[in-house]
Amino acid sequence: MSVGSEFRTRLDSLYNKIESLINKYHRTYLGFVCLFALLGYAFVLLFPVMVIMSASYIIEAVFSADAFDLQRVLIWSVVLLISALLSYRVITTRPVPAVGFTMPETKIPKVYELVDKLQAHFKRPTIHRIIITANYELDIVKAPQWMLPIWSKNTLIIGLPLMMCLSPKQFEHMVARRIGQFSKQHNPVTNWLYQLRGIWGQYTYIYGKQKSPESKILEWFFMAYDAFYKTVSIYAARTDELNADTYAMEMYMHDDIREMITADAVCRWYLEKKFWPAIDKVASVKADVPLNPYRKLSTVIKGNLSSENISGLKRLAFKHKPARNSSVPSLRVRLINIGHETPEMVENKGDNAAEFYLGASQNGAINLMDKLWFKNNKKKHNKRKIFKNGLMPALKRG
Repeated sequence: MSVGSEFRTRLDSLYNKIESLINKYHRTYLGFVCLFALLGYAFVLLFPVMVIMSASYIIEAVFSADAFDLQRVLIWSVVLLISALLSYRVITTRPVPAVGFTMPETKIPKVYELVDKLQAHFKRPTIHRIIITANYELDIVKAPQWMLPIWSKNTLIIGLPLMMCLSPKQFEHMVARRIGQFSKQHNPVTNWLYQLRGIWGQYTYIYGKQKSPESKILEWFFMAYDAFYKTVSIYAARTDELNADTYAMEMYMHDDIREMITADAVCRWYLEKKFWPAIDKVASVKADVPLNPYRKLSTVIKGNLSSENISGLKRLAFKHKPARNSSVPSLRVRLINIGHETPEMVENKGDNAAEFYLGASQNGAINLMDKLWFKNNKKKHNKRKIFKNGLMPALKRG
């Protein structure tokens, strides 16, 4: 066995032991993650608190009956100045809303009707904005409206590839599970921990865009903290994803939810392992040629998710283990969670969710995603060329 293989085997064994301990002491684990989550809140509040403390110490030193301590006043004055700068930056900074193609109700009325129907059942959360993105995803992201992530505006993020892969009914079930999950009727703790995975990254992004020295301090903290938080909260996020599946069963039959879960896993696996690697391979050779992957996706999905291929894809998706940093549990675990042991999926012979729910807006969304993909791919290809033709020869000469 090679050194690399032996290392991976030991690492897998360590992860399995950690997972086993988390499953055994799940409440203790959630308590630890909650304490770690509160560290982010404490950091945000630290600097305003330090302003008050340092100001009080300076006043005490100046008006004290004892001898005037100049050194103490100078030290706390520096603390006051730094804390005030950081407090100002924290208080005046607002996380940006999720980035995507904003779709008003006039453009996609059927999606808004679906959201209204589901909100009527679950009562919350209120969706303030709906956007379409280029990724395979369906999530709700909260953008805090104040320095602390307490009051937020909710954005429903819908990935165009997800809509192009799923049937209208499967898409409806997917939206139901996500809105149910964020209603927090039975999972307030795990959903709070899940939400923060998206929120702390917004702080990193915003401070990274600013040029002031105090912004860099905040960026460095949140960059490290966000990475650590995502690592320690991964199993809490997976628990909340399993809770989401059970919420969907409040409104729909178990067999329908089993099919939705299977279709989600199969489509996710197919795009990740087959479709995008094939597109990237062609794009690496033909960087200057618009490949229009989103335009082709519907045809490719209908051709490859036919009844003849579904059984084989189900087996592959069922065996697939998610990446360690993925919040989505494996297909096997999701099925067991709702009381099933085998995946089930049938070929969709009608419209996909994009055709049904986006209607005339689908064409514009596809064109936009293809243009953005082509632009990003060309930029990535040019960077590779610079590295290959510029940096690498220089390294060889050195």
